[in-house]
Amino acid sequence: MWLLMHTLPPIDWSLARRVARPIAGPLPEVTRREALSLVSSLRLAARRAGPLAAQASELNGSPAGKVIVCDRDTWAGGAGAMVGGLLGELSLLESDAGVVRTLRAAGHGILAGLAFGVVGRHLLGQYDPATSQLFLLAPNILQLQRARGFVAEDFQLWVATHEQTHAVQFSAAPWLRAHLQERFDIVALDEVDASDVVRGLVGGRGLSSSMASPEAHEALSEVTSTMTLLEGHADYVSDVVGATHIPSVRTLRAAFARTGTASTMARLLPALDKGAQYRDGLRFCRRVAARAGADGLAAAFDAPENLPRMGEIAEPHTWLRRVHGTS
Repeated sequence: MWLLMHTLPPIDWSLARRVARPIAGPLPEVTRREALSLVSSLRLAARRAGPLAAQASELNGSPAGKVIVCDRDTWAGGAGAMVGGLLGELSLLESDAGVVRTLRAAGHGILAGLAFGVVGRHLLGQYDPATSQLFLLAPNILQLQRARGFVAEDFQLWVATHEQTHAVQFSAAPWLRAHLQERFDIVALDEVDASDVVRGLVGGRGLSSSMASPEAHEALSEVTSTMTLLEGHADYVSDVVGATHIPSVRTLRAAFARTGTASTMARLLPALDKGAQYRDGLRFCRRVAARAGADGLAAAFDAPENLPRMGEIAEPHTWLRRVHGTS
């Protein structure tokens, strides 16, 4: 048994937010009237999307308790709170106070700020299952809407439906957040000898496999497959809603087709490949729904053992056979 010697990484969240601001880039130019109209239309889209997502998903869940239409800086503050809350729930020891801790907090704060700045330039929305808050990033939605010539009402409802589907997922499966937390705990507390890492890389096992024990690698695989389901399912529900309520849904889906090549980091660490999660998850959901209907797909959220595994994401018929006894 490994000794649990890992410590909670100290992070200066205030510094992270200051670092993120200039990296996030300039905001789109809008008049005060346009800004107020955008905020109002996004709130309306989120309210409309909630019941539509619940109905289309056939999950017994509720929409987000609070919708926050915000700029990039406000999102960065919320993201810091999300990440801080997640880390605080892990079984990690607090590091001792002192100069070293302060320096580490600053270093981690700079890294977090860089990440928030880069992600904050492109993120359209995010749901926080810990607080039931849904964030919609108004400047990014407006910027993409203008650049691609999307129909504003359609695009905003499509984005809001995706995020509200996440709210419905977590409320319909109250065990889901704890299930993911347990897997993160296994990964965070993992210890691997350096020689094992070298042997794994030389043997062609890949970075994520080499840097984790078999138990931690399995936990990370479960996290990746679950996130693939969540993102693919949210895209699937958005398209189902769009078929009836969003006239330009085909244009939106074509614009968001995930056909690009994964980055080097994503190939080394599949858990970071969000494009693959959207693409593979949507394909899985479409194929399952075509065979078993939306209610058959909803069974994935009935219990932890019903979540698809990575192999089943690639071959949905194996999930159908295991969960429904049919392929």
